[in-house]
Amino acid sequence: MGDQKLVKPVEIKCIFFSEFHPTTGPKIVYQVPTDFPLQDPFDGAHDYIITKPHLYDRLIAVDLDGLKIAGCPKGIQNKKYDRNAFIFNFCFVFEGDCDITPYEGVIRKVGASFKEYEVDSDFLKDEKTRKNIPEILRKVLYQLNTRGYCHVPIDEFNTLNLKIIPLLSKPPQVMDYHVPIFTCNLQNLSDLEWDLTINQILQYIDGFNHVSKIADEADIDKEVVRISIQHLVLYGFASLISIFQYSNMYIVTDSLRNLYKDRELQQWVMTQVALPGKTAKFSDLFKLYCSLEHGQTVRDLCLRHDPNALNIDVRSLIQVGLMRRFIRRLHKYPILKVEDASLPRLLEDVKHLLNGSHHFDEICCELNISYKELDEAIEKATEDSEVIIVIWK
Repeated sequence: MGDQKLVKPVEIKCIFFSEFHPTTGPKIVYQVPTDFPLQDPFDGAHDYIITKPHLYDRLIAVDLDGLKIAGCPKGIQNKKYDRNAFIFNFCFVFEGDCDITPYEGVIRKVGASFKEYEVDSDFLKDEKTRKNIPEILRKVLYQLNTRGYCHVPIDEFNTLNLKIIPLLSKPPQVMDYHVPIFTCNLQNLSDLEWDLTINQILQYIDGFNHVSKIADEADIDKEVVRISIQHLVLYGFASLISIFQYSNMYIVTDSLRNLYKDRELQQWVMTQVALPGKTAKFSDLFKLYCSLEHGQTVRDLCLRHDPNALNIDVRSLIQVGLMRRFIRRLHKYPILKVEDASLPRLLEDVKHLLNGSHHFDEICCELNISYKELDEAIEKATEDSEVIIVIWK
C-alpha cells in the first residue's frame, strides 16, 4: 500500500428492507432508525430499488433529495410466492455526493446473504423470523458505524459477518472462472481479523481451485465468495490467475526480461518452482519459460523437456509465471458463424456466449462441464458444416 492512507468511510444514515407487495407494489417493510425521513426519497427512487429482472444482483446507487440510496435488488422465482416471485432489496442510505466504494462489498453481501437465508428457510417471508429483521439491521448499522465490521447472529445456524474495506484503488473484478492464489504466507493471513467468510474459504484457495469450485467446496454462495476474494486481492494478499490444465497454451511476455536481470528474483522463483526437497537450476526454469509458445501445450512441454527430471514442478512454474506476468495464457474463444444453426442442447444454453468474447474457462464454469465436454459438443456441432470456429488469443 506504500504511503497511502486509508480514508475513514462515510457514515451510514439508515438501512431499510423493502419488497414488492402483490397489491400495493414497492414498499418499505422495515427501516432503522425508524424516524429517519425516508418515504419521499423511496417514492422517488423505488423503480431502482424494486427493479425488473434484468437489474437483479446489480449494485445500484441513486442520488436523490441530498441522499444516496444503494442496494443490490434480488428476485426469487418460485410458485409458492404471489405472482410466482419474491422481489426485495436491503438498501443503505448515506449523505448525497459521497464515495460509497468501501461499502460496495458489504451491500452486495447483505443482499446475497438474505437471499440465501430466504431460499434455505423462508427467513424473509416467515412472520416468526421476519420480525427479527429490525433488530438485525439495528446491530448492523451500529456495529459498522462504530467498529467498521459486524458479527450479527441471524439464527442458530447463520451469522451475518461484514467488514468495511476502505479502498485505495478500484476493486478488481472477480469472475467465477478466476483462480485465486496467495501472494503471502497463509499463516500470516490467518492471523488477521477478517470477515469469517474469508476465514472459511482460506483452506480452499490453493492456486488451482477456481471461484465456483471454492464456493461449492465451502458451501457458500458464489457471490459472497467473489466479494471475499476481491478483498484479498485488493489488499495484495492474493492474485488472480487462470485455470490450469495440461492442454493450456501460454506465451512469454516482455516481463520475462526482469527475471533474466534480477538475481534476487531468480532465487525466489527457483525456490517456488522446485519439487519438494529438490533444488532447481535457473537455466533450466528459464529455458522452460522460453519454450512456451503458440501451438505448444503444457503437455507438449512436459513430453519434450521432462520438468520433473529438472526438479521443477511444472504447475508451480506456470503459477509463478502468471503471478509475475512472465507469461500469459492463450484462451480459446468459440464463435458461432450461423445464428440459426441447430446446436447440441449443451450449446443452445450458452448460444449468447459464442460470439468470440467469452473463452472456454467462462463457458465451462457457466455450464459446470469440463473442457473435454465442451470440445466434444463443438466438434459434434461442426460435423457437417463449420457453424462454429474457435480462435486462440
